[in-house]
Amino acid sequence: MSYLSEVGGVAQEVCDAIASVLGVDVEIVDDMLVRIAGTGKYRSRVGWFLGSEGVVYKHVLRTGKGALLANPGKEAICSMCSRAGNCEETAELSSPIIVDGRTVGVIGLVCFDQEQRDRLLSRIDSHKEFIGHMAGLLAAKAVESHMWMEKKLAAEIIMLLLDRIDEAVIAVDHLGKPIYLNRRARKTFEIPNSASPLEDHPESKPFRAAMAVLRDALSSGKRYSQSEIFMDTGTGEQGFMVSTSVLSDGGKNLGAIASFRPVSELHRWAYDLTHGSAGAVFGVDSLIGQSRSIAELKEIALKVAKSPSTVLIRGESGTGKELLARAIHSASDRKDKPFVAVNCAAIPDGLLESELFGYEEGAFTGARKGGKPGKFEIADGGTLFLDEIGDMSLHLQSKLLRVLQERQVERLGSNKPRRCDVRIIAATNQDLERKMQNGEFRDDLYFRLSVIPIYIPPLRERPEDVEPLVRHFVRKYAEIMGKKIDDVEPSALELLKSYSWPGNVRELENAIEYAVNFETKEILTVKSLPARIRSCGNAQEKGFASGLRIEGRVSGIKAAEIDLIRQALKKYGTSYEGKKRAARELGIGIATLYRKISRYRIEVSN
Repeated sequence: MSYLSEVGGVAQEVCDAIASVLGVDVEIVDDMLVRIAGTGKYRSRVGWFLGSEGVVYKHVLRTGKGALLANPGKEAICSMCSRAGNCEETAELSSPIIVDGRTVGVIGLVCFDQEQRDRLLSRIDSHKEFIGHMAGLLAAKAVESHMWMEKKLAAEIIMLLLDRIDEAVIAVDHLGKPIYLNRRARKTFEIPNSASPLEDHPESKPFRAAMAVLRDALSSGKRYSQSEIFMDTGTGEQGFMVSTSVLSDGGKNLGAIASFRPVSELHRWAYDLTHGSAGAVFGVDSLIGQSRSIAELKEIALKVAKSPSTVLIRGESGTGKELLARAIHSASDRKDKPFVAVNCAAIPDGLLESELFGYEEGAFTGARKGGKPGKFEIADGGTLFLDEIGDMSLHLQSKLLRVLQERQVERLGSNKPRRCDVRIIAATNQDLERKMQNGEFRDDLYFRLSVIPIYIPPLRERPEDVEPLVRHFVRKYAEIMGKKIDDVEPSALELLKSYSWPGNVRELENAIEYAVNFETKEILTVKSLPARIRSCGNAQEKGFASGLRIEGRVSGIKAAEIDLIRQALKKYGTSYEGKKRAARELGIGIATLYRKISRYRIEVSN
């Protein structure tokens, strides 16, 4: 597109004005030798490319100087024209249109009879001056139009960029009236896309709160720079990181602009960075197995994923309850929001409260300056997975129930409720019904959590899943360790299938990782399997094999567990580190070991 093409309408007006004053035909061409305006016979030829007929205009464009042809077709320059010797013109005066020293077009006065020729040549100097002024006028209009187009383009680019950023942006004029909202602002402050930005939108409480911040900045000159401000959004207070700028000229305020970013988003980003969950995807295909139970679990996961209802996953330790929870999250509309997992048994009760609900600065001795968001805030918009929910204290159960009912959370040391849009998926391997009977678990919380109950069968009840799991873990750990192991020895596979896997999938994965470490061939063999699996001889030993030598016959799984725990504690000691090593030897977690010690009332002396 040429410089003059933006002012085609003005160029035509200039042509008409010159023609009416001088009584000759007028045409204007751009620097591409395309006619952009004309009178007389040229009016119907606007848009034509002059090509070899435009030799005079080409000369003017090249030299930046005007030209006068008193005898068209007979002058030296005419020899290069395709109509030389057959020219219908009687005279021609051309003037360059110059912008910033560059010739961007030509104005041509053309005579077709003797009367027009005499009129043009009789006052040639005044006509040159007049046409020069008109060329200057057109150049000024072209500059003005070009600058306006550049500003318009810049504004459109800025608006496009503002619509792409993750912050809500609002601009107001000097009276505090809104003049611009980007796409994120409309979403954050609940303004329909069809609504005009030039309104206060009193129906939107979040927008009114944002406008109050902007107007305060405009009237007081107060400047915010990534400041945390809490605004009443109608469903509780919500924190935003706010930055404002007041636009002024000579001390007079012209308007203001502000950006708003929910604090909860910053918390989620920090969580993703520190926990490495950003971008991780756990779909239903991550549930490995070919049994009917796994097929049903996949089907259930896809169905409940679209629901906001709470889910309670039950099953023995190591069956993959968190994996199922992640699969549900990944198939839901919340998949682009955080999945935050909390193990209620692994965190002491005093710390679990602050982990879940967060705390304000000064809430307790050692509280971090500026406070800390809880897992509910971090998971806002996503899914919070509460593993080992049966180990939560009654005090925290009451607070959790309140959050589920009110959809709001209060940090420790604060009385400001913050809205919280979180889907809860809980999990346990305990008998919650018995705990309710014993007064150890609230029945109202139980019914609130178990809207959708899901049970994962232990691995021993679905032996057909062992082989696909084995092959999956062999591939996984062979790749991690840079080994080429692409098959499993039939005898090793049969041994793995016959084992009862008291630790379920977690124990199986642990065993395969061990085997891959020690395997020297390109096929997994019996020799590389852990000793407890190779030496298992009967069903009871398989039920809770630990790798420790058990002397004598034991009667029942319970007696075997008690004996094995005692032997492990005797071997490794009863200190915390000793218990960790004992739990590792037994193939169970430290929290599970503590529960079994308590359940079986095993005497432990530190």
